[in-house]
Amino acid sequence: MRGRMDGKVVLATGSARGIGRAVARRMAVEGARLWLNDIDDGLLSVLLEELRAAGAEADGMAGDAADSSFVDQWVQGAIDRFGQLDVLYNNVGVSREGLVGDLTDRDWRFQQRLTLDTVFFATRAVLPPMVERGRGSIVSMSSGAGIGGQYGLGGYAAAKAGVINLMETVAMEYGPQGIRANAVTPGPTATAPLLAYLERQPGGVDAHTSGLDLRRLSQPEEVANTVLWLASDESSNITGICVRSNIRAASNRPD
Repeated sequence: MRGRMDGKVVLATGSARGIGRAVARRMAVEGARLWLNDIDDGLLSVLLEELRAAGAEADGMAGDAADSSFVDQWVQGAIDRFGQLDVLYNNVGVSREGLVGDLTDRDWRFQQRLTLDTVFFATRAVLPPMVERGRGSIVSMSSGAGIGGQYGLGGYAAAKAGVINLMETVAMEYGPQGIRANAVTPGPTATAPLLAYLERQPGGVDAHTSGLDLRRLSQPEEVANTVLWLASDESSNITGICVRSNIRAASNRPD
């Protein structure tokens, strides 16, 4: 049986850990040719070796996805390596806690740079080659914070709202050229950083998940399945949407 991504070239930022790693593995199982990125060269090398050992065609470049010059070089590297690109998955995003009135300029710019600039730079870089081929799918990771805000995460929430709007705008502007653009809100996901954070909070994981739709954390592999669907031809008429997954309801936000 053919995989759902056979012959397709998939680019992914922030792919060496957590949800990004789960997406890379899922795409590989479905036959994608992978061009990956992460700022951690060591972790990226480990993932690439794992994927190749499993029979996948995988390569990539370590570097800062918030550096537009690097991103342009990275995208060109995929074209030089594979001769095409079909899918971009934007995974990078970083939060810092603090009420809006307490955020420093540095806190604000750090979150916008890592969470929104990274999506913009990579999306801008892939659009010309996608338009030239007349097709392409862009999937970007947002957050439930970007839909209804998030207490204590105003900078992150604003950036993630920007991700959703950017995908909606790309869908509108480039749909006639065959380009689809969508976002995903994974809900709190059982990655190592989140689990470590929750262990330090009163009530731990149970207290955090009690107000979620599914009363549990999402798993990285579950999020990867959603990304795969949006990237694949199975969603060939889907564009400009945000897939909402297991997020906290408005009624559960702090007063």
